[in-house]
Amino acid sequence: MSGSKWLMLLLPAIFLAACSPKIRPVVVQQPATKTQEEVTKEKEAAEKAAAAKAAAEVPVVKPKRIPSIALLLPFALDPADPKTVTKNQVKTNIAVDFYEGFKLALDSLTSSGQSFKLTVLDTRDEESQAQRLAADPAVRNSDLVVGPIFPAGVQAFSARISNLHKPVVSPLSATSPAGYHNESLITLTPPLEFHAWRVAQYIQENIRPKVVYILRSGFSEENKYILPFKRSIDSLSHKRIRIVDVTISKGNFSALLPSLSKTSENVFVMPATDRSFLRVMFQALDKLADTYPIQLFGHPNWNKATFLRQEVLEKMHTCITSAYQVNYKSAETSNFIKSFRRTYHTEPGEYAIKGFDTGLYFGKLVADPAADFNHLQNMPFDALHNHFEFVKKKGYGWINTYVELLQYEDYTLKPVK
Repeated sequence: MSGSKWLMLLLPAIFLAACSPKIRPVVVQQPATKTQEEVTKEKEAAEKAAAAKAAAEVPVVKPKRIPSIALLLPFALDPADPKTVTKNQVKTNIAVDFYEGFKLALDSLTSSGQSFKLTVLDTRDEESQAQRLAADPAVRNSDLVVGPIFPAGVQAFSARISNLHKPVVSPLSATSPAGYHNESLITLTPPLEFHAWRVAQYIQENIRPKVVYILRSGFSEENKYILPFKRSIDSLSHKRIRIVDVTISKGNFSALLPSLSKTSENVFVMPATDRSFLRVMFQALDKLADTYPIQLFGHPNWNKATFLRQEVLEKMHTCITSAYQVNYKSAETSNFIKSFRRTYHTEPGEYAIKGFDTGLYFGKLVADPAADFNHLQNMPFDALHNHFEFVKKKGYGWINTYVELLQYEDYTLKPVK
């Protein structure tokens, strides 16, 4: 029995031992020690990743575009022919004045942070030279071409560059661009036909006469004004205004007297520029105006005809058109004059002002990436000497059409309100 007792005590102990969890020793492995080479490579990789992330976060700054302009003017820098030195000097003076005004405009734009590449080339006022310049890389690679400034040069240059589709500015020539056949040409000075249209518009809107008398001298040159005037007055009035087209010889108005009115204004349009004819005509008109009220419209070149008597012009309420009228009382004009004097130590003339206006308007356009030379009609400009209001005409390119109507009053020319 004693042996069985011990056996009975031993069995539960064996059973409990079998049910208890088995505990095994855990071996902890130490990390392998990195070599110096591995540490260096990991450091370099981390630095490259950080640099790549920083570069991705910094915006890419593109280099600023510098627009290029080619300026073509008749400096005539070659040795002058003694026979033509006076004529050449006049054109050289125009070129210098225009350049100074143009350059001053670009300088004023650069003061606000803009940069330009300006290439100045001498056309010598020669058609052959203008044609050669049309092939010059400085011209063909420019963003904008300004010049030539005289009609023959513009035509010769346009013939060689018309297929380049590059904006070319004709800044001074008032000749109609119809014969140039350059769709990229931009004419700043309104041709004579737009002066005629402006007069026709004023007559139709403000006077509304039954008849308009066109007084001819007999020179065919006057047709450049008369023909577009007739078309304009017929179109604007729907042919309700009758046109009497008559040639006056030696100031003799006897054939017209029966049809003239003594109570209402007689509207005369006289586009003559011949000095002798005008002297005789104004003597006759002065006497005629004592009996018949007259409203006279003349050629834009009368502005420079100093031989015309001011009191006679005012007596007939004479109006002329102009594409050049500077308001010297404006702050903009005053600032320009001060800047010009400070820079060049001289007074600015007509062509310096025109050069400044050209440089300021087109400098802003060519420097603006958003500007579109195909939509100049949407970009008018109040210049010092005129306004720029462009229209596109097929075969003509872009033309500034703004013409001011002026009237002789108090011994000066004043804008007609």
